[in-house]
Amino acid sequence: MEEKASILIVDDNTSLSMTMSFVLKHKGYAVAIASNGQEAVGKAAERPFDIIFIDIRMTPMNGVEICKEIRKIRDDSVVIMMTAYTVEELVQEAMQEGAYGVLHKPLDMDEVIQMIEDIREKMRS
Repeated sequence: MEEKASILIVDDNTSLSMTMSFVLKHKGYAVAIASNGQEAVGKAAERPFDIIFIDIRMTPMNGVEICKEIRKIRDDSVVIMMTAYTVEELVQEAMQEGAYGVLHKPLDMDEVIQMIEDIREKMRS
């Protein structure tokens, strides 16, 4: 059987992270959670992740800053930004930094899983 994607969820909303992690683990993905930028960068330095979901509005590092730091370590990880807000300037900056896409909260987990599978398909080809 093919190995499922390894995923890092970076969000200061613990409830969202736990729910997302639960659903993705149930689907067979290897999932880790980070609640802030420093923790996310540390986890990315420890091991590679295929896909990293990052909340765009966090403190003290915002999602774009986290993306930039992770890119220095793991430029092959696919980064997907998440937001509950209209933050077009941050979204544009994230896309310029190489983010794959942006998901809007509340997340549709079917959409999340479809995006993961689409990315995995592209990685295989």
